[in-house]
Amino acid sequence: MEGFGRSEQSGSLLLPSSAPDLLLTSRAPRRAVSVLTCSKLCGVCFVAGIVVGFSLKRRLRKWAASLLRRIKDD
Repeated sequence: MEGFGRSEQSGSLLLPSSAPDLLLTSRAPRRAVSVLTCSKLCGVCFVAGIVVGFSLKRRLRKWAASLLRRIKDD
């Protein structure tokens, strides 16, 4: 990444020397997610993953059984 550098004071990314007056800075987050909200979201995603996993497992077993039946009949 030639032409790019880091500002020592702010830690922001500087553009190449062709545009020295433009500065890309990273903003600090305005609001943080609470631990309770994060844990609720994790719990919901975990339960949804279990439900989807079991339904896919059941579909996969049905598909594999029908495929094996077809192979056995041939």
